[in-house]
Amino acid sequence: MGRKTNISSILLATTSFIGGVAAGFLLTPKKGVQNRAWITEQAHDFTSWLNTQGKTARSKSNRELHKIRQNVQQGIRRNVPDLYEATERIDLSDKDVFSE
Repeated sequence: MGRKTNISSILLATTSFIGGVAAGFLLTPKKGVQNRAWITEQAHDFTSWLNTQGKTARSKSNRELHKIRQNVQQGIRRNVPDLYEATERIDLSDKDVFSE
């Protein structure tokens, strides 16, 4: 029941918003050409803003991913032994390796 109420609330809010915008354009003292020019300008500004925000978000996410990679690599280096160093002190001769 709660989900149905949410959907109808969203539908009502969306319809009200669109109706308000339409009424605003119909009642504005500007001519249609001026309104369309204003809408075009606002859409261009909004697109520029979105592009800027997208670039900023990508840059920030790349920096954060780089930090996470570094932390993972450091954690692996700290917790997983280097096999060359770990086996360096093992005393094995050819007889030990190749004996039957």
